[in-house]
Amino acid sequence: MAREKQFREAEVLERVADVFAAHGYQSTSLAMLLDATGLGKQSLYNTFGDKQALYLKSVECAVARYASLLATMQAAPNGRAAVAAYFDSLIGRCDDDPAKQSCIVTAGLLEGVDDERIAHRLRDKWIGMHEVLRAAVERGQKDGSIRIHAPSSEMADLLLAVVGGMRVNSRAAMDPQRLQRTASLALSLLDRDGPVPAPP
Repeated sequence: MAREKQFREAEVLERVADVFAAHGYQSTSLAMLLDATGLGKQSLYNTFGDKQALYLKSVECAVARYASLLATMQAAPNGRAAVAAYFDSLIGRCDDDPAKQSCIVTAGLLEGVDDERIAHRLRDKWIGMHEVLRAAVERGQKDGSIRIHAPSSEMADLLLAVVGGMRVNSRAAMDPQRLQRTASLALSLLDRDGPVPAPP
C-alpha cells in the first residue's frame, strides 16, 4: 500500500515558486528547494517531476496568486482605477522579501533561460500580463478616465516597462514612498490629453 503524503502539494509549490522567484531558475539549487520545502529529493521529484517541471508548475502557481488582483481590477469603477490597482498591488508586494519583490515571469525572461518550453511559457504569461494592462487602458480610454490617445498596446508596453523597473528599484532598497511617487508619475501619463508625439 502506498504511503499517504504528509504534505500539501499546493503549499509546497508556493514555497518552490518563492525560491525560483527570488533566485532565478539557473541559480536555484536542489539544496535550496529541499530546504524551503522540508522534503527529501525523492519525495519532491516523485511528486512534481524534475527541476524543469517544478519550475513550470511554479510559474503557474505564481501567476495564480494574481487572481484576486484581476478581480479587483475588473471591479474598479473605471480603467484608470484598474491600472492604479495594478500599481498598488505591486507596491504592496515590494517589501523586504526578495520573493515578493520579484516576479517569476519577469525574472525568468531577464534571466534568458535556455529551455524552449520554459521560454515559451514565460512569454505566454508575459503576453497575458500585457493584455490585462492593455484592456484596462482601452477601457479607460472608452470611459474617459484615461485621456491619452496613444494605442493601448503601446501604453501597456510602457506600463510593463515601469513595473519591471520598479521591481528592480525595490530590490535596491528603495522605500515604498519613492515607489509610490514613481507609480504616480506613470499614472499621470494616462491623464495627458492628446496623442503622444512621434519620436524625431
